[in-house]
Amino acid sequence: MMHISPRLIVCTLLCAAAASFASAADKPVSAPQTDLPPEVLQALFPEQDPAKISAEMFLRMARRAPAGESWAKMEGTATHRRSGSSTVKDTIRVGIRFTPKRVIAQLVFAGNEYYELGQTFDTPPVFTQETDVPDKDKTRLSLYGIMPSDLTLGFLYRDLVREEKPESVKTISCRVFVLKGSENDYVRVWLSEEYFFPLKAHWFRTLPDEKTKPYRELELGGVKKENDFYVVQELFLFGQDWRTRVEFDKRDAGRVEEAKAPVDLFLSKDDEAPAPAADAAGDKEASDKESGK
Repeated sequence: MMHISPRLIVCTLLCAAAASFASAADKPVSAPQTDLPPEVLQALFPEQDPAKISAEMFLRMARRAPAGESWAKMEGTATHRRSGSSTVKDTIRVGIRFTPKRVIAQLVFAGNEYYELGQTFDTPPVFTQETDVPDKDKTRLSLYGIMPSDLTLGFLYRDLVREEKPESVKTISCRVFVLKGSENDYVRVWLSEEYFFPLKAHWFRTLPDEKTKPYRELELGGVKKENDFYVVQELFLFGQDWRTRVEFDKRDAGRVEEAKAPVDLFLSKDDEAPAPAADAAGDKEASDKESGK
């Protein structure tokens, strides 16, 4: 059985933690211990069908904390194209540390925008963000349509509004949920029945029906195996007149040994951050790749 770590996969948008193959039974039962590894949960509760457990229990498993401590580090580029404008490209670097109590993440965008993020697994869960950028009202990251909270799967921790009929995303069976954040802010999420992991998310200004169009979309692309972990290789974001493609060509992940992670997992502004890529007005290769997506 494949071992996937959701909070290592998304990154972000973008990342996730040890995926759970466990679920709850149709009839009321005692909730399984969420601090156990997914393969142990599966062995303890083999009769449970993730397609039939309650929406609340399914979301609980998708939000579960990792059983141990681990880390992920990814570097690559983000390519953005907006109607009537040239394609632009910048560097992106993500470092993430997972513990049973919280996720700590750092996003460095375009070489000079630093975002420090946190996500606890308390009840209720708490998301925190500290930003160190030249102009907080005009960030390069926001131009690309990337939300820092995507890195910690913040949209999963919203209040459940309803569950909709199941659908498949790239042949993977998913349960579909509508969640509510702040006023006039809803998200529809497609979660894999097998891995309890989001494959797609759509954001809305109002409670959506079948005809409501999202103002923002997120879709997971390719995934690669690194040191027994699955980490995101490609991620897509879409708006009404724009699209962004994130590609991580450098990826690494592992478990924390002796309470230590790589010394360069998080950068300080004194460290040598990747230089931002130039605007790619004439970048035909990037444009051709985008056109094929």
